[in-house]
Amino acid sequence: MGSQAPPPGPMQTLIFLDLEATGLPFSQPKVTELCLLAVHRYALENTPISGGHQPTVPQPPRVVDKLSLCVAPGKACNPAASEITGLSTAELVAHGRQRFDDNLANLLLTFLQRQPQPWCLVAHNGDRYDFPLLQAELAMLGLSSLLDGAFCVDSITALKALERASSPSEHGPRKSYSLGSIYARLYGQAPVDAHTAEGDVLSLLSICQWRPQALLQWVDANARPFSTIKPMYGVTATAGTNTRPSATIATAPVATSRNACPNLGSNRRPKAFPPVKIPEAPSSEGLLAPLGFLAFLTLAVAMLYGLSLVSPGQ
Repeated sequence: MGSQAPPPGPMQTLIFLDLEATGLPFSQPKVTELCLLAVHRYALENTPISGGHQPTVPQPPRVVDKLSLCVAPGKACNPAASEITGLSTAELVAHGRQRFDDNLANLLLTFLQRQPQPWCLVAHNGDRYDFPLLQAELAMLGLSSLLDGAFCVDSITALKALERASSPSEHGPRKSYSLGSIYARLYGQAPVDAHTAEGDVLSLLSICQWRPQALLQWVDANARPFSTIKPMYGVTATAGTNTRPSATIATAPVATSRNACPNLGSNRRPKAFPPVKIPEAPSSEGLLAPLGFLAFLTLAVAMLYGLSLVSPGQ
């Protein structure tokens, strides 16, 4: 695990992150959709601040990098989660979406590496949901340390601190800090495209544009290494490797090739050729019988011939 040392200077890039998944944490959820929106601190420092009692929703910065992907989870979605997100496992598979694999993990790292460092991941309820879930997906691939160069903050904690700082003596009913509640409290309207990864990321960005300078100061002082985040549920690299899509894909061509080439099948024995009979050389013992018979026959003929010579009447 990484150290709890303070961030090395001001965060240069804030990566607004949102994950949608198959269900609740106790069911060991898998990611079904993710979105990352990279914004340089220069854009936040120069966000126009609207006046008036009810601020208007600020426009997102013109210069942003965005990565948005749907992911086949490899397990069934909770019906309630599908109702909220509009995503189901069957639909994701029907659209040919791939699982959370090595390629996706490396894509996340490549996306971060294009941004000025230090990077800070910002997610709403990130400490309890998005960050541990992302770590669990990486741990299943044996890549727990892939994002060790990043920092992270939970926007709920940040916004609570900013609200307390702006109204320290305010007392009243307990406030909701769900993304939709904060958005409605700040801007007097519901967020657009709630419970889609991209919609929630844009709503989170708008909330963080409420007091951008104060937010950046808080992030610089409180960001912690992403390596300090523990996976949402226990996984091991070995178990993750065995469940990778690549392992499943790798076995399919083997079976196919065996069907296409019967001689390579594991259940088919090699063709057995009949044994070749090699003629053996005749032994001397086997020749004695014919030679003895021939000698006996010669002797008999000679004796008959001799008797014929001495018979009367010759």
